[in-house]
Amino acid sequence: MTLLLKALSLSSMFALLACAPTGEAERSGSWTLSAPESGISYVTIKNGNLGEVNTFREISGGVSTDGKAEFIIALDSVDTNNETRDPRMKEHMFQTDQYPQAKATAKLNMTQFDVLAIGNSKTVSLDMTLDLHGVADERELDVLVTRLGANKVRVATKAPLLIDAEDFGMEAGVAKLQELAKLESITPVVSATVSLTFKR
Repeated sequence: MTLLLKALSLSSMFALLACAPTGEAERSGSWTLSAPESGISYVTIKNGNLGEVNTFREISGGVSTDGKAEFIIALDSVDTNNETRDPRMKEHMFQTDQYPQAKATAKLNMTQFDVLAIGNSKTVSLDMTLDLHGVADERELDVLVTRLGANKVRVATKAPLLIDAEDFGMEAGVAKLQELAKLESITPVVSATVSLTFKR
């Protein structure tokens, strides 16, 4: 009787192991930005040769089932690693009281990555619209999409994105920051890099 019970117990255990999932099941539906695993940074140049890295602490976004990708930056969360400069950026450069956020939108067919093996990457060209400071600027952007898991992808810029303050009517803000900081110059063009991780 004891041997029979042991045999039944082992049989039940093997049956459970056989039914256990071997990996993450692939889901369908919309994708949501994982903010802790994502980031955006840009480099400013002052006095001709002094570069500084700036970031944003609050970002959000997602990709809907019809492929509409949206990435939102809370401009009030700018972090320049300088407590004096942060409020100046908010007030004079971004004017966050009028323009609290920047938004990038694009069309992204996520189903094309379902056949992409986990760990592999693919380059995709996107027609992106950047809405900043009340101006919508359209441009083409190459991104590298990497499948990190069955329901997880990373979308990153292949090359820095150049943003000119004059294209968005922000040149007065640059001049004001230069005046307040008593600098010889601030380059009006910044280079930005973006790495976004989406989950579903």
